[in-house]
Amino acid sequence: MKVVLQDVVRAVSKATKLALPDAQVVVRKLVSTLEQGLLSGQRIEIRGFGVFQTKTVQGKKGRDMARNLSISLPAYKKVSFKAGKHWKRRSKALLMEPPVEAAPNGQLEMPMMMEVVNR
Repeated sequence: MKVVLQDVVRAVSKATKLALPDAQVVVRKLVSTLEQGLLSGQRIEIRGFGVFQTKTVQGKKGRDMARNLSISLPAYKKVSFKAGKHWKRRSKALLMEPPVEAAPNGQLEMPMMMEVVNR
């Protein structure tokens, strides 16, 4: 199952008793702030959750299969995420739990995410 932005907005709205449009503004501003921080090269740390940062990947050699030529690929930046201690412990606990079964409508329940949003 995937969680989309609108699901997060609904969960924030429910947990904070904000109207849906107000919760949407809050969530979008949070995402925008995180995005701007990453674009400017800042390291974003959310205690208990993890760290987002941009890393530079060195250029390397590649192959043009159509012409059978060696080409050089330039260096590029990517976003990396390192889970915090809390999430590492939670993931280990999840490995010990029995697998989650799908509901009759085919959707998977995701209580862990909702529990975090409701805090």
